[in-house]
Amino acid sequence: MAGSGHAPLRDDRDDILIRVKDLVMEFPAGGGKVVHAVSGVTFDVAEGETLGLVGESGSGKSTTAKAVIQLPRPTSGSVWFRGQELTELKGEALRKVRPELQMIFQDPISSLNPRRKVSDVVGEGIRVWGGSTDGQFTEARINEILEAVGLDPKIAGERYPHEFSGGQAQRISVARSLVLDPKVIVCDEPVSALDVSVQAQILNLLEDMKERYGLTLLFISHDLSVVKNISDRVAVMYLGKLCEISPSDELYANPAHPYTRALLGAIPEPDNPLAAEAETLSGELPSPITPPPGCRFHTRCKYATDKCREDEPQMEEIRPDHFVACWHPVITDNPVTIKAS
Repeated sequence: MAGSGHAPLRDDRDDILIRVKDLVMEFPAGGGKVVHAVSGVTFDVAEGETLGLVGESGSGKSTTAKAVIQLPRPTSGSVWFRGQELTELKGEALRKVRPELQMIFQDPISSLNPRRKVSDVVGEGIRVWGGSTDGQFTEARINEILEAVGLDPKIAGERYPHEFSGGQAQRISVARSLVLDPKVIVCDEPVSALDVSVQAQILNLLEDMKERYGLTLLFISHDLSVVKNISDRVAVMYLGKLCEISPSDELYANPAHPYTRALLGAIPEPDNPLAAEAETLSGELPSPITPPPGCRFHTRCKYATDKCREDEPQMEEIRPDHFVACWHPVITDNPVTIKAS
């Protein structure tokens, strides 16, 4: 692809809630070495939108999402939320923003304090930030949120997290994230630890809560079959880099990056038209301590050339709002059909 590339930012929209630019996260690894977990990631999220962030384990998607909400702070780059540069906020100024940025974790049981009743777990945020002096507002809000996620507050509120199934515990986690009326919720693989039938229930719950409370979601998953229906747009990461970002339907119909095509090909569907592409993913990700030069995917890509091994591709818009960082993107006029649930 020709040209120096440009960031996949939508400057023509005035409803952008989060804007991430050139985000870098690095961690010391001992012996003077550095783990390059996230390297120059750029994207934005509009208010009320769900952005799916996908990739294999080790691709940097969870690290990216946590850096967005400053847990921990990024090594460099900028994160704008509602017009504020979060990386420049400190102390009380940053603390005041935190109630608007909440998170749902992967393992619902281990993320809940086993020594506290559910009503205390869900209501902790209100008590930290100040409910009514007589506690009536706190109790009313807890009951409202527990009912909203499908739990009976009179029964569930007096029990402990270990007394619930994984799906019920994740409903409690959702309730906890909602109690302070946030604007953004980071969903860090919230269904990967659940049975398939329960996954669908939690995904439907998140959609309902998004509509009811006007939420913006950053949804992380390693499974492209999970994020199709819940995401408005999907961003694909590989070894700390963003390689493709597009509206959900467009990405599934016209995947352009070989890595995206390989992930879609791995979806267990009979007669998957991209099944042959999944063979590309044999082998492990290269080490983030010494990432490959050029395109980081070239060590596993069947289309790789010398240019891919030497020069890093930049984001280019190949269709409206569809960006890809690849020297040899697969661009066709024949959409594929994959029945991802």
